[in-house]
Amino acid sequence: MLRLGATEQGITEILALAEHVTSIAAAAAGLRLRADVPRPATDRRTELVDLSRAPSLDAERTLAEVADWAREALQIDHVPAFWRTLARKPRLLEAAWAKHCLVLAPDELSGELKAAVALAVAMNAHSDYWIAYFDHYGRVRAGFDDDVVVEIAGAVMHYVAFNTISHGMMLEAPHHDIVASDFAPETPSHSE
Repeated sequence: MLRLGATEQGITEILALAEHVTSIAAAAAGLRLRADVPRPATDRRTELVDLSRAPSLDAERTLAEVADWAREALQIDHVPAFWRTLARKPRLLEAAWAKHCLVLAPDELSGELKAAVALAVAMNAHSDYWIAYFDHYGRVRAGFDDDVVVEIAGAVMHYVAFNTISHGMMLEAPHHDIVASDFAPETPSHSE
């Protein structure tokens, strides 16, 4: 990553996003949530919790934020099931939502790049729920089309294969002592 021009902050943003998407993918799978972005699920109910239960008053403010964001960022008129499920525990909902907003927000990395990373991590995690969510998010917010989605899937395939082979062959990274400053741009000498 450093050789590709990402700074330590950019790498940290990718790691934070990857950790977040991996954890929410595990939670969605564990709760057996059906994909409901862009449209509410209509197939047989599989969720482990009752999504029809009204949220507590303590969760209403955060759910209103999610609803506003979903209308603007996803162009949908419902709160996705993941957030409605977390509303059973308002403090968990608030913390997870704050983290979601933080890691997806553009900073050193653009929102478009973060959408691509989020979709790639969801694909790697085999998360039907978050693949649908981040595919739609990328199409609405970042202008993804089918070619972009296939390119992201191709990158996932490549790196999963590469990492599987490297791990299976017990290969060690050839650079144990490399630090970010090793890739810093050259600065002209002032002693001339």
